[in-house]
Amino acid sequence: MRHQEWHETHCTECSEIPNLDRVTAPTVRDAQKARTRRALIDAALALTDERGRQGLTVDAVAERAGVSRRTVFNHFATLDEIVLAACTEMLDVLVDGFVEATAAAPPGEPGLAAVVDDVVRALHATDLVGPMAYLTHVLGGRGEQDARVEVIVEAAFGRCGRHLLGVVAARYPGVDPLDVQLVVGSLLSGVQVLHGHWWERTGAVDDAASRREWARLLDRLTSALRTGFGR
Repeated sequence: MRHQEWHETHCTECSEIPNLDRVTAPTVRDAQKARTRRALIDAALALTDERGRQGLTVDAVAERAGVSRRTVFNHFATLDEIVLAACTEMLDVLVDGFVEATAAAPPGEPGLAAVVDDVVRALHATDLVGPMAYLTHVLGGRGEQDARVEVIVEAAFGRCGRHLLGVVAARYPGVDPLDVQLVVGSLLSGVQVLHGHWWERTGAVDDAASRREWARLLDRLTSALRTGFGR
């Protein structure tokens, strides 16, 4: 059949509907998967807040999220993976803080100093005390932590670092990627070290005194990032 004859015997508008279905169906499925994943993470956060990490079970997460056990495992292989996703999400406030802090300001002169300035500004503008206090409570006190928790924390910081590295590199594509990695890596490693000292000094509570202590520790870190260690 010639091309013109095909057009005369077929409704082109109707014939496009199957193609539309093929395009939109995966999007609908993806949205549903995202909603379910969101519900599972929210359920895990709520349960750990109420019962602590030891009270987190697959059955409890499934019931709170309104799904089956099988659905839980369709999204996460283990409970630790749910906790990791929740921890990463909490730490990603730092990534959000960087995006918000730099949204209204054009990038500085392409170079390491501009990257450091932006990262330091974002760090000071981001409320990390709330998320850190929450995660410390969720993951258990010092005497309760085990090797699994350490793995989760390390992995969460690693994911957050990759997310932050992506947005910083996108803002400064002309800066040597190694320099960007060094700045972001130093920042997150420093935050991780500060968290331990802040926890020890304040008990990881979220109050005015602990926030002042965090601000003092943060000033020490950002000063070192700006001027270099040993100066």
